[in-house]
Amino acid sequence: MSKEVLDKVYQYIDDNRDNIIEDLIKVARIESVTDENSEVKPFGQSCRNVLDYMLAKGEEEGFVCTNHEYYVGSVKYVVPGGKRLGILAHLDVVPAGSDWTVTEPYNPIIKEGHLFGRGVSDDKSGAIAGLYIMKAFRDLGIPVKNTIELLLGTNEETGMKDVQYYCKHYEAPAFTFVPDAGFPGAAGEFGRLRYVLTSKEKLSDDFVNMFAGSAFNIVPNKATAVLKKGTELDLSALPEDFDVNETEEGIVVVSHGLTTHAAGPERGVNAIRVLTNGLLKIPNLKESDRKILEFFDGINNDYYGSFLGIDKTDDISGQTVSSGTVLKWNDGNVALLNDCRYCVTDNGDRLEANIQKKADEWGFDLKVEEKTYGCALDINGPIIQTINKVYQDFSGHTDRPIMIGKGGTYAGQMKNAFATGCVYVENWGEKPEWLPAGHGGAHRPDEFLNIENYIKGIKLLVTMILAVDEIL
Repeated sequence: MSKEVLDKVYQYIDDNRDNIIEDLIKVARIESVTDENSEVKPFGQSCRNVLDYMLAKGEEEGFVCTNHEYYVGSVKYVVPGGKRLGILAHLDVVPAGSDWTVTEPYNPIIKEGHLFGRGVSDDKSGAIAGLYIMKAFRDLGIPVKNTIELLLGTNEETGMKDVQYYCKHYEAPAFTFVPDAGFPGAAGEFGRLRYVLTSKEKLSDDFVNMFAGSAFNIVPNKATAVLKKGTELDLSALPEDFDVNETEEGIVVVSHGLTTHAAGPERGVNAIRVLTNGLLKIPNLKESDRKILEFFDGINNDYYGSFLGIDKTDDISGQTVSSGTVLKWNDGNVALLNDCRYCVTDNGDRLEANIQKKADEWGFDLKVEEKTYGCALDINGPIIQTINKVYQDFSGHTDRPIMIGKGGTYAGQMKNAFATGCVYVENWGEKPEWLPAGHGGAHRPDEFLNIENYIKGIKLLVTMILAVDEIL
């Protein structure tokens, strides 16, 4: 694509900067958390609301819009005779969680050049970017060869049943960008194993409750055990930084960590591990309770699944990561929900067998919630090489290769899909210096989007799309 065309598109994005942010704020106000237990199928009323909103927006713009049974929505800029080039984003978000300091989660605000709110980066920014890219092509008359199709999912954060349904019932685009990662992008996905380990034995009556976390893919920053009033346990052995308070329910013991995305657990501190490690310091803990807590403690002893025998590293994709992220109580039995992303040369069946063996040894039941296998695109093929060149020319970086992603995006569910970004960031993890530790990132409190980086990222994404359009 010529420099003249790119300059026109870039100028269009700059001219619409305020409109882009205003539309992102509007869609981020919708509390679109999946609720699969709702009577409103498939994923609850709030996910219907956000999809209805975006499809109505697409229709207002004159694009061809389709609602695929509220699993996935489609907004098309139709080019007769061409193939379909997709942009796939998700409109559902993780639960808001607690400890927000800048604004309420669903009241997005701009502060010092950053937009704060749940979903502003993960991944409603991708949806709005895709919409304005199509608007630019149409309004400027850019001669694209293929139909550009914005696909909008509603269940990415809790299982991706939306895109699985779509791929089963509808034909996927010839190639799809998934703007839900970082630049330059991921030419494949780690395998994914989500599983629950539940104690066959109950905790003793020293315990009244245990709980932590809100979603599989969030490392929790708080974990709680409630002990019965009048317990003879020696609580003086608990670490000093634990909160211990007596309530009507019992003695509430709370540990603290740093929340982060389960794809990068080493960036946080798992409060469940902090809790179990602290409780195990109690000298007169019953042995049956100690065994259950030691099992959970072992699981979260590192970020790689070593205790369960599922750790592995390869040269293609890197290190497997695994964390127990949600702790649940069921009348004395306790369950730990786990999120594992494993390297592409490993096998989910091997992991499941090893976990089952360890569970049997320790007296736990295993339930696998999701098992997907790793996949990789041809890194040396023309499309990935073209995308890589676009990134290098745009950024000046030749030392950031396209990798295999741990993020567990839609790219692992759809054929010929490539996870990349829509926010241009020189150094991942940068945030306003005044934000507290553990705040700011996707899935964290005070989720934010740097507006300058977002506008630049849309320009890079549209450059990649135009380059692939020419060779598809």
